Amino acid sequence: MRTPAGRPAGPDARGSGPSSASIQVERLSGRSLVTRYAVTGLLTLLVVAVVTAYASRLLGIQEAVDDARRATRVVAGVAVEPALQDELLTGDPGAIAALDTLVRREVLRNWLVRVKIWDRTGRVLYSDEPRLIGQQFGLRGDELDSFVTGTTKAELSNLSDPENRYENRDTELLEVYLPVRTPNGERVLFEAYYRYAGVTRAGQRIWLRFAPYSLGALLLLSLAQAPIAIAMARRLRRNQAQREALLRRAIEATDAERRRIAADLHDGVVQNLAGVAFSLGAATRRGGADARQSREAADRVRQAVQSLRSLLVEIYPPNLYEEGLAAALADLAAGPGTHGIEAEVAITAPLDRLGVAETELIYRVAQEGLRNVVAHAAASRVDIRVTAEDGATVLRITDDGRGMDLEHLPSRPGHLGLRALADLAHEVGAALIVESAPGAGTTLMLEVPAR
Repeated sequence: MRTPAGRPAGPDARGSGPSSASIQVERLSGRSLVTRYAVTGLLTLLVVAVVTAYASRLLGIQEAVDDARRATRVVAGVAVEPALQDELLTGDPGAIAALDTLVRREVLRNWLVRVKIWDRTGRVLYSDEPRLIGQQFGLRGDELDSFVTGTTKAELSNLSDPENRYENRDTELLEVYLPVRTPNGERVLFEAYYRYAGVTRAGQRIWLRFAPYSLGALLLLSLAQAPIAIAMARRLRRNQAQREALLRRAIEATDAERRRIAADLHDGVVQNLAGVAFSLGAATRRGGADARQSREAADRVRQAVQSLRSLLVEIYPPNLYEEGLAAALADLAAGPGTHGIEAEVAITAPLDRLGVAETELIYRVAQEGLRNVVAHAAASRVDIRVTAEDGATVLRITDDGRGMDLEHLPSRPGHLGLRALADLAHEVGAALIVESAPGAGTTLMLEVPAR
């Protein structure tokens, strides 16, 4: 399992096994940045549109409910209240019939579908549904509050209430009620029922009128910011190109300096020590009182020469170009041996297909990986494997050391070399990956695609 560099990786399918982090630097072209900006802008526009539509619909519904309140006050004050008779309070058929004629001719229309008039006890004095007249249900909550305070109230009807048993259960209703007075001043409660679908349609109409302006303004804002995003993308790409050029020059300068140091050591210190070892060996063969000391000194000098030659190979590997990558990796593997770490090299991939850049990259990654094993891993064994997998050449450096937590890998001291190598890997389309966990060892893996 792999995660981007610096992000914690969870346990693999086997439990709390090693996690991995891909050490690579993201390259963003100007086009990709502009595409990201466009996609982000469209997603933002979509989210804002959805939120705006929802909010506008709620506002539209609230406005439609307010319209229903206003319409109810007009109907109650202009049409119903003047037609009320005191005899309605006693259930007089003539008063009921006169009011019914008025309601059906002047009130019931469009989305207003039901009318009721209640007395203070909750008895239905009149309804255009005649089966309700004379029945008593009682007043509750907002109905009683409206009756007492004289305010207009509105709410979604509960169609399961007994008073609504004759309504179609599939049609939502909005009920609005306010008190009116009979000629003798007796207060009764006028209640009007509206189709709630009409209310929501009114909300949608408000949203549709509002949407072109809000979404159009957002779209214009996004378009106005597009030139800024394009300019920033170009500037970022230039900065990336400058950074890559500086990195290449730094590595080339490092190579030149390594060659100079290697030449100076080989032609100076190593030759001198080799001469001293030869002279001490000759003195030992001649015998004498100091033969044992001379032999010990010669052994120490030979060990120093061997260590220096290993250091020369690490600083600048001439056999990488003269004898090939396999010999260079074998020489590298001798380095951990001087620190008591057993190292083994196994190569099964065809190396002749690799270009110069890929060859140098594999060598550098192996060099840095073995350096980290010696410096940080506290390992007893390290394996260097070069294999061919799915058309790619894969280098794996696996140790049995202490391992590490990859969560903060990019900021760990001693791993800046890996970050630089990750940049080089990207140049040839390769990927550098670390797999590790505390106490489980570490694997450094380089995947180099086929050319």
